[in-house]
Amino acid sequence: MMSSSGPSSGEVSIMSVADHFSLVASVYDALRTTDEAPVRRIRELLPDRRVIGLDIGCGTGRYSRLLCGVLHPGSVLVASDVSAAMLAELKTSDHGQEPVLALRSTAEQVPVRTGSLDLVTAFNSVHHFDLEQFLAVASRVLKPNGQLFIYTRTPEQNARTIWGRYFPGFAEREQRLHSEAALREAVRRTPGLKLVDTQTFRHPRSSTPERLRAQVEGHHYSTFSLYAPDELRVAIATFLGRLAGPEVTWIDEHLLVVAGRSWRDRRRRSKTAATTAAVPVPAKEPITSSPG
Repeated sequence: MMSSSGPSSGEVSIMSVADHFSLVASVYDALRTTDEAPVRRIRELLPDRRVIGLDIGCGTGRYSRLLCGVLHPGSVLVASDVSAAMLAELKTSDHGQEPVLALRSTAEQVPVRTGSLDLVTAFNSVHHFDLEQFLAVASRVLKPNGQLFIYTRTPEQNARTIWGRYFPGFAEREQRLHSEAALREAVRRTPGLKLVDTQTFRHPRSSTPERLRAQVEGHHYSTFSLYAPDELRVAIATFLGRLAGPEVTWIDEHLLVVAGRSWRDRRRRSKTAATTAAVPVPAKEPITSSPG
């Protein structure tokens, strides 16, 4: 994560990730694309009953709202994020739909009771987390046979996007993404978690150079916060010069990792803890750490 401190003499000013999310919160939904296919797949894998879940790193709640809309009636979904600006957008965008409960929290220290959740999700956010700590949290809060769903891009998939192919330095600067092999190994090393499945989703995209330029200037991806302003302007000009025609088409790829919480590692947990409802523990003070 980039430092949020000011640059010293001679250094190039680069936006911190924390500043990025505060800056884009109000326009984030307009800049990003929400993929429905992985949410439908998650619903297919869930039990046909009321569930209690947590969407970690929810941002403005794009995926939280979509997921909440397909869950069994009576289900409860809590959406957590460290960014107050992002959560403020979530709270104002229910539009009469089933409300998603907002929780300000890091991904590594979620104030949710042990063994209280049926599912945990992370959509396009796991690269902002400490992976080992995040997986340990998921293992702790899931019930036996609870499920963890991680939807993300791998470095290889990122390099094949229109940004990775044509935007100068994009794939090289984005060093936070995890490979499929790294995610599999991290799940394998986490006590109580077991890898269930991985699935690749391919999404046809189309856009215009003008729309793509607006997305870059609006910091559509946090990767663009890793460019200094002058570097970004030059990169935009080069990028646009590489595009052919008034309409651009490409394929985006994402990976869905499905892990499960095993019964065996919960045998020592008390019956009371196993049946406790998932109610976030209110923090006495706001959580002010940097975004995961």
